[in-house]
Amino acid sequence: MPADIDILPTTKSVIDLSALPKNSFGSALYGFKLKALMDDIMLVKYEDETDDGQLIKRKGLFVPVNTDTKAWRIGRVILAGPNTKAAKVGMFVMFPNNLGIPIANIEVDGYGTLKTGIFLNEERIFGVADTYNINESVAKHNKDLATK
Repeated sequence: MPADIDILPTTKSVIDLSALPKNSFGSALYGFKLKALMDDIMLVKYEDETDDGQLIKRKGLFVPVNTDTKAWRIGRVILAGPNTKAAKVGMFVMFPNNLGIPIANIEVDGYGTLKTGIFLNEERIFGVADTYNINESVAKHNKDLATK
């Protein structure tokens, strides 16, 4: 007998991005601009990688992105759905690299072309982050961007 939908447990988010295939949004919006997101979904720009997107920067060390798909990442929220509570546009967030939908070259209304990023449900992030050591090149770069 099939499960009755009325007795299934309610989840935080109606939209579960973990069920979608990796890289499924790479060119989905060609010719369009992404304007808004739904539910608790966020569009996050990777802030901890090299310009070519091949390496993750960690305190002066460079780790290939494909070495460990479960690496934690730092990104800046570019768009946030109306049901996000803790992370707002412009904030830095920490999240697992393997629990979202990576994107590339998407036009975002009010932002421009986002070269690389990831769609995440808010429940997937570990927390909100901030820069603390402006002598570190990545932290200084991010602090400079935040003041513009």
